[in-house]
Amino acid sequence: MTRSKTWFGALLAATLALHSFQAAAQDNRGKPDLVVLLAIDQFGSLLFDKWRPTFQRGLKRIADGGVVYANAYQSHGITETCAGHSTLLTGKHPSGTGIVANEWYNPATGKQVYCVEDAAYTVALNPKHRKVGPALLATSTFGDWLKEQSPQSRVVVVSGKDRSAITMGGHKADGVFWYVDGFGFTTFVAAAEDAEAKLRPLAKLNARIAAEAGHAPPWTYANEACRALEGEITLGKLTWKTKLPPERPSEDGKPSGKVRPLHIMDPLTLEAARELVAYHKLGKRGQTDLLAVSLSATDYIGHGYGTQGPEMCDQMYRLDAQIGEFLDFLDGYGARVMLVLTGDHGGSDFAERLAQQGDASARRISAAKLLADANAQVKAKLGLAADPLVSPDAVQYYAVDADGHGLAGPQRAAVVKAAIEFFNAHPDVERAFALDDLLAHKVTASAPSDYSLEDRFAQSAMAGRSGDVIVALKSGVSAARALPTRFMMGHAGPYHHDTAVPIVFWWAGAKPATRILPVDTTSIAPTLAALAGIKAPADLDGGCIDIGYGIGCR
Repeated sequence: MTRSKTWFGALLAATLALHSFQAAAQDNRGKPDLVVLLAIDQFGSLLFDKWRPTFQRGLKRIADGGVVYANAYQSHGITETCAGHSTLLTGKHPSGTGIVANEWYNPATGKQVYCVEDAAYTVALNPKHRKVGPALLATSTFGDWLKEQSPQSRVVVVSGKDRSAITMGGHKADGVFWYVDGFGFTTFVAAAEDAEAKLRPLAKLNARIAAEAGHAPPWTYANEACRALEGEITLGKLTWKTKLPPERPSEDGKPSGKVRPLHIMDPLTLEAARELVAYHKLGKRGQTDLLAVSLSATDYIGHGYGTQGPEMCDQMYRLDAQIGEFLDFLDGYGARVMLVLTGDHGGSDFAERLAQQGDASARRISAAKLLADANAQVKAKLGLAADPLVSPDAVQYYAVDADGHGLAGPQRAAVVKAAIEFFNAHPDVERAFALDDLLAHKVTASAPSDYSLEDRFAQSAMAGRSGDVIVALKSGVSAARALPTRFMMGHAGPYHHDTAVPIVFWWAGAKPATRILPVDTTSIAPTLAALAGIKAPADLDGGCIDIGYGIGCR
């Protein structure tokens, strides 16, 4: 009996060990070779849901064949490109990434700050260009965790914009590239680095782009159905015809300016992504690699032409086809791919077309007048000689002295209180918040779909960077200048059409599903960390979600 027990125990131990080994092997086989983050700038749920029935290629494959989180959010209040991209691979809200907006004001220096400015670098082959780099990103990214724990892994990023690429790339990326008209794709270069060497992966593509500069094919309809959305918009004395090819209306008898060929940007970005995959042999070297791609044309079109016209219609058809070609490339590449599709923020439409469609709340106001009126009232109330407020964006307002430097103590408190009173009484303002109150605010709602305005702006707020007063204009109110084909629609803010974005996890063999419980973009990075078998930091705002891949959250 004793011998039998001993034999049985040995057999049981061997069986358990075998199962453990097989489970570990299966877990290892399941790790993706290549993680692809595909971010589409200004691709909110409004666009995704509206155009999903028309998708036939890449976006259809992803939406129909992946795990779709249909109730997903960028949960912060200042919904802009830089802030939104900073959440995608960090697991943190802008209050933790430090990227509180596209621009902010430095009270210590009295100067405006671009979200990725960085004096430690120059732009490759263009030293006079604004210096950019990752210095202002106050946290680490999934790519950083990957490089720290798997040093042979490679992290490569490409985008149409510098701020998108840099905030996704983090501090340790092997390559960070963004598009420049007529040049191709550039990067940042440290003093000891060779610019041509850093650009070598895309040198052939860049040479072709430079040779073709100024000779882009005309932007015509990819699908004739979009022609039905053509119209006319009255902007003061101007009449703007929304159509393709686009035309910028002439102002004051001056010749019409050139229209930027936005339709070539995304195809070139995806071509650059394919070149980078091949150059770095991503996913082919025995460990998990990361490719992050941000497609920027949707955002430029949304800002310059709005979201409800023929231009955006055409963009959706083009985007679907272009992503289809990219998926075909990944299919033939032979690596196990985990792709995540999402957006950095959403958007509405420009005020004049909304009003034309019967939206009584839609109107355009002057950001300069709003600031001037605020300064006039606060100065009069407090008996000040100089304007006490500055603003980089009609959302953040900073209390400053006559030299433009930040106020402190009772002076600051008095200006903030008076400014809050002005804004909260203004007919175009939904609500204004004091920074100190936002920094002290604790979010108690369990679901991002239920966050209040205060919750959202608290997740945008950071001491030393955010404005002393944060203002939410009413939904439908725009403080952007009307510049057809360039900037018709600003960033609307904290409302559902701004914060709701799709999140879709897609891989070969996925069991398609639509999940309705609310999730946040800060959950993307910790989920990818679990799939890649690496440890995420403990201080993240988002948590891992089980997407049904076969490797659960640890």
